Amino acid sequence: MRSPVATLLLFLLLPVAQAGDVAPQRIVALGGDITETIYALDAQQHLVGVDSTSEWPAAAKQLPDVGYVRQLNAEGVLALRPTQIIATHDAGPPAVIAQLREAGVSLALLPESQTPQDVMAKVKNIGRLLDKDAQAEQVVTKLAQTYTALHGDVAAMPHHPSVVFLLSAGTGNLLAAGLDTAADLAIKLAGGRNAIQAYSGYKPMSTEALVAAASEAIVLMSERSDGAGDVAHVLALPGVAQTPAGKHRQVIFVDGQALLGFGPRNADNERMLQSKLASLSP
Repeated sequence: MRSPVATLLLFLLLPVAQAGDVAPQRIVALGGDITETIYALDAQQHLVGVDSTSEWPAAAKQLPDVGYVRQLNAEGVLALRPTQIIATHDAGPPAVIAQLREAGVSLALLPESQTPQDVMAKVKNIGRLLDKDAQAEQVVTKLAQTYTALHGDVAAMPHHPSVVFLLSAGTGNLLAAGLDTAADLAIKLAGGRNAIQAYSGYKPMSTEALVAAASEAIVLMSERSDGAGDVAHVLALPGVAQTPAGKHRQVIFVDGQALLGFGPRNADNERMLQSKLASLSP
């Protein structure tokens, strides 16, 4: 027996099939990095929906929002009558992904991006899915040039500063990036050293632990920090003034989605982070 989700999709697609025309490409992008790549390939005219992490470019926020990428609802996605769904590796929950596949929609679940090679492979994969191979090659060529320049800049750094990356920094509530996180990978790629070596993932950090980490820089996501862009706000957080980063006012704000999403904006944002890290006082 066909599931209710599959029946819904067939019902939604029926008017298109009866018209006798070839259905136009209708893409739902699940993941901010996916959406950014589609825009980089100049294929945004086919987008009919995105998830809530798709905040760049600004035009993407005008499209129908199907919800948070890890907490999707199959009916909400299928209501947009997609012919192609392109999703980041952690889109879900798994039961919803299974429902979308069962409904017969072409769904590409792309692997996790952790390296420059992964970023460029993602662009090529999406280019193939959208018949934008030539545009993908152009984007990849530019990315390769930027990553090569980044590698040279990092190699020339006489000192690789230790960094604490705070995913959030509410008053007294610090959430810091440990090993095996996108923030950890981004720090290393930009020539820094993650000051947090005791754990993996993102975990709450006490004032004592922050002071003990003795980081030379504190990095925060501007879009998710209270008092975004306000160094004085960060310096007033418990323990910050006692760290080398606090004493030298070495607080760096980054575009979190651009840097940690490992999409087509990652290379330029890694270079910006590297430049800031290279200018820090040891």
